[in-house]
Amino acid sequence: MATSERVNENVGRRFDNGNEVLFCTHCNQELQGSSATYLSNLPRYEGPLSEAGPQVFADSSVFVDAPVVFRQYYCPGCFTVFHTEVVPS
Repeated sequence: MATSERVNENVGRRFDNGNEVLFCTHCNQELQGSSATYLSNLPRYEGPLSEAGPQVFADSSVFVDAPVVFRQYYCPGCFTVFHTEVVPS
């Protein structure tokens, strides 16, 4: 049986036949990519900055020149959000 370890709160890692296998620690869904690249392989949601919550000023043009989006990456199995960011679109 392969032993596993946590990469972070949401992602675990085990080695099967020497190959790194990442998985969601909530539902055991296998994730694509390596510890360094899995995030870019996850499904993501993008929405208006107003969805980031009341702590984020909804009019980004006051602070930056580029358009900005609210983005969340989530598990394809259980839809747990792994990472949230406010970034240029």
